[in-house]
Amino acid sequence: MNHKKRPTIATVAHYANLSVATVDRVLNARAPVNPETAQKVQEAAEAVGYFAARLIGERINEKKPAYHFGILLLGTSQTFYKTLSDAIVEQARDSQVANIVCHIELIHDRTPSSIVGQIHRLAALCDCLALVSFDHPLIINAIEQVRQQGVHVVSLLTDLPTITPGAYVGTDNLEVGRTAGWLIAHGSPKDGGSVAVMLGGHRFLGHEQREAGVRSFFEEKAPQFRVLPAIITLDNGAITEEATLELLARHPDLRGLYVAGGGVEGVISALAATPHRPELCVILQEPTVESRPAMRKGLVTLVIDSQPRLIAQALIEVMVQLPKADTIDPQRHRVLVPLQIVTPENI
Repeated sequence: MNHKKRPTIATVAHYANLSVATVDRVLNARAPVNPETAQKVQEAAEAVGYFAARLIGERINEKKPAYHFGILLLGTSQTFYKTLSDAIVEQARDSQVANIVCHIELIHDRTPSSIVGQIHRLAALCDCLALVSFDHPLIINAIEQVRQQGVHVVSLLTDLPTITPGAYVGTDNLEVGRTAGWLIAHGSPKDGGSVAVMLGGHRFLGHEQREAGVRSFFEEKAPQFRVLPAIITLDNGAITEEATLELLARHPDLRGLYVAGGGVEGVISALAATPHRPELCVILQEPTVESRPAMRKGLVTLVIDSQPRLIAQALIEVMVQLPKADTIDPQRHRVLVPLQIVTPENI
């Protein structure tokens, strides 16, 4: 015979460190309870095996607002965007304050008209839209149009110069560039030399701001280094490989190389194929499958990690707030996620 007592509301309350009255309000929907407390009650009910745990979960979900979020990311081979996409879906699924459906699309065709079409298609399905995109009048105009239709828009990773201030989630790209400059200056011979910066393209303002950060650092703090004209790679591995080989051949005083965008596999391939490399500080943007062994072999010095999981968490939090917001609040709706420096020792 089983003498074990069946868990009661009091058992749940004790486990959750809440009052019996609070648990009763959640279970019977007698009065409003904040979402965090309701979630705590549900987790406690499941942990103690309370018979109505499933009902509590259903009651909580019934009271959550329901949203459709559109996410427009660059369609590249970069590990970063796959990690970011997966993290956004996970954060949306685990949200305690809303029932969220994510509609994720990738930008493969980078022509402005194609991106505009994707913006309008997603906006027609969604309450809020987040996008990684380029600076172009057609794209900015499309963003303003969907805003006027009541769809909130979040600039993701790169802040877009819209007519009215908008929400933003990502790193401070100027800070990222200055950090890369500092790392190169402190990882190179003090007598200076040339420094190269590779960008996916000037229309991607995040990359341009990183380049500006590199240049401002060296102008202010280490003028013995000369920053070369930016190299545009279109985030393409073959182009970055050819560009790296040409840099090594043309600039024997090359001391630093910062890849502000994608195509890092090409840089690694070029460095591996060069047996007599100069003393070179190589900094990549975002960890990849290729960057880890490259760091162990000494081909890559450091990697700047934008922390996509933290970006995803901040993005979902901002997107949940926007449908209920009358105006953009710079304190809540513009979130700068701290970067992380990855070294061979913490890889």
